[in-house]
Amino acid sequence: MTDLSPRHPLPAEPDRAEARQMLGRRRKAMIGAFVVLLVIAGGAATVAGLRNATLFFRNADEAIAERVELGDHRFRLQGRVVPASVAVDGGVTTFEVVHNCASVSVRHSVDPPDLFESPWIPVVLEGRWVAGDVVTVAGRDTHFFSSDNMLVKHTNEYVAANENRLPDPNEPPEGFLDDCPFEVPRL
Repeated sequence: MTDLSPRHPLPAEPDRAEARQMLGRRRKAMIGAFVVLLVIAGGAATVAGLRNATLFFRNADEAIAERVELGDHRFRLQGRVVPASVAVDGGVTTFEVVHNCASVSVRHSVDPPDLFESPWIPVVLEGRWVAGDVVTVAGRDTHFFSSDNMLVKHTNEYVAANENRLPDPNEPPEGFLDDCPFEVPRL
């Protein structure tokens, strides 16, 4: 006759205390995994926020002076929009911004905000330098600024003298271009 009994002893069924212990360990492991996931998500959000906060901010004259150092890195460019330079072609808005007698040609690939229509409005643009022969009010240039994000600064400028009429959109803010060696085209 053949012996059919198991060669190894069968494990005993876990008692309730042992089952509770196993369930407790599983809960702790799940909570630990959830905490690790939260830490990773928080770290990713922090890195994304810091990346946005570290975008360089340059006025038009500074951006031109530091063009080599900026290279093709993204940065923020600030200046006032020259009203006569604005054109729209195939969904791309081209215009010039001026700051401290330096002019930058801009090609903006997204619809600009509504306030963009205001004459001589200050804007902050996000993008990078791109090589290309352009002509600005200040002369020829070898680069233009390719922008895909625009913030329009609301101004509180108004004219106290002759308060019954609106300022001429052809005229820049008082004293803005007084020392510049170039003339700004009129609308």
